[in-house]
Amino acid sequence: MRTRQRNPDQRLVRAFARNARAFHAMAWTDDDRVAARSAYHSAIAIELGLKAYLLHRGLSDDWNRVHLRHDLNKALRCVRMLGFRGVPDGIAYLAALLSPLYASGALRSGLVRPDLPFSPDDADKAICDLLCAVETAIGMDREAKR
Repeated sequence: MRTRQRNPDQRLVRAFARNARAFHAMAWTDDDRVAARSAYHSAIAIELGLKAYLLHRGLSDDWNRVHLRHDLNKALRCVRMLGFRGVPDGIAYLAALLSPLYASGALRSGLVRPDLPFSPDDADKAICDLLCAVETAIGMDREAKR
């Protein structure tokens, strides 16, 4: 990870974080909260949240695109390596479950329906907690208080 930018584009960081929230909202307003469509939107929310943190820490969007692609497990390892400590319980499991399906396009096509080991509400809370922790780490929570 030697290819850090000196001045991360904070507008891009905030855009990724906002888009993560939007996909999270789409995931948990779907009619069938355990279907492939919800899992797809959840995977995107996790990916964008983790990449917002990576952008904030100076990794470029191009670096993320080349080295991480849609691998949620790699993104999770990278944020931890860069000191992010806000990974809630359940996110590692969701990443492990969803990542291969997301990267292969199986979630997007709707061909699979992953079996979550916990309730949709618990998955929702884990993703929400992750996004809150990312927003705190990148300073978005301070912006909202102004």
